[in-house]
Amino acid sequence: MNKDLLRYYAKIELSKRSFWEYCKFTSPDFYTEGRAFLKDLSNKLQWFVEEASEQIMVVNMPPRHGKSRTATKFVQWLFGRYGKDTKVMTGSYNETLSSTFAKQVRDTIAEQPTLGVTVFNDIFPDTKIKYGEAAVAKWALQGSQQANYLATSPTGTATGFGCNIMIIDDVIKNAEEAYNANTLEKLRSWFTDTMLSRTENNFKLIIIMTRWSTNDLAGFVLDNYDNVIHINYKAVQDNGEMLCPEILSKADYLLKTKNMNKDIVEANYQQTPIDIKGRLYSNFKTYT
Repeated sequence: MNKDLLRYYAKIELSKRSFWEYCKFTSPDFYTEGRAFLKDLSNKLQWFVEEASEQIMVVNMPPRHGKSRTATKFVQWLFGRYGKDTKVMTGSYNETLSSTFAKQVRDTIAEQPTLGVTVFNDIFPDTKIKYGEAAVAKWALQGSQQANYLATSPTGTATGFGCNIMIIDDVIKNAEEAYNANTLEKLRSWFTDTMLSRTENNFKLIIIMTRWSTNDLAGFVLDNYDNVIHINYKAVQDNGEMLCPEILSKADYLLKTKNMNKDIVEANYQQTPIDIKGRLYSNFKTYT
């Protein structure tokens, strides 16, 4: 066996064991060793599901830095690694986005081997979509007696489905919703009354989103649940350097944010909630 083939099979074995290696192997142009925050996120996601005692993780990231892409890949990898014992529910802003998420995962698993192109089936050949149960938003894996995946949204349904992995991905659309108390309250009710009721024992819940306000879903979870792991990535680091200049350079950041509402810049890019940045006083001291 030649060295190139040995390296290829070594990468397959590494991809089975490591989510980060899976990302690099299947999307080498985006997941590179130079993008340290993506490596950090990938490793922490795997650690959270496999080893952490905590059940909830909140990840805050700026726009266009691979939030949804990484979440989609993580679901693929979990199905490949753990097969039909994995039951995943994902929640997105609306039915269109949730169905897109589900379709990407399903189509990646179902993709047939192609000469010269590494696909999911080359790494996890035993994980297949069950014939006859492959609707876009709800489908099963081969050998499973129940559905393995359900995609939903605050306006969708989750009836009759239980999961051990739940991923909620960017459920606030814009600043108007972030300022709207009724919208935020509906999101919190959807989370507590619908989504959490669908989880099974020893579940893992991941919320991935850009920040908006202290009352957004991330803020609500951080304030009201114990032992939550919080991962926070700022577009502009404390030393003034960009989180990833290849994805968002300083010049592009300054151009995009030049005429943008500054509160939104701080919330979306720096993860500082709008209503904290805009406060005249951060706290009050009292005297007797």
